[in-house]
Amino acid sequence: MKQVQLLRLLVRERAIVRLLKTIGYSEYPTRELLQRLGAYGYGHKLLLKAQRNGLVQRKVVKNKVYNKLTGDGKKLIKLAKEIGV
Repeated sequence: MKQVQLLRLLVRERAIVRLLKTIGYSEYPTRELLQRLGAYGYGHKLLLKAQRNGLVQRKVVKNKVYNKLTGDGKKLIKLAKEIGV
């Protein structure tokens, strides 16, 4: 059932896949992540949407917000690689 939801998200939101691939398996502060992605306003909206869907975990350390993939985010990346997105 969870894989079906991930497939739906993969089809509807291809930009989220690009965001998740940019995060990869490391942890980035939001400003650095959006700079690497090259989209500040739109990228931040995608980041918040990914958090609501449970793909990205965000935590605050001092004055920085760090972003890290969850298990579902890692599964979505694997699924995207298998499909070829």
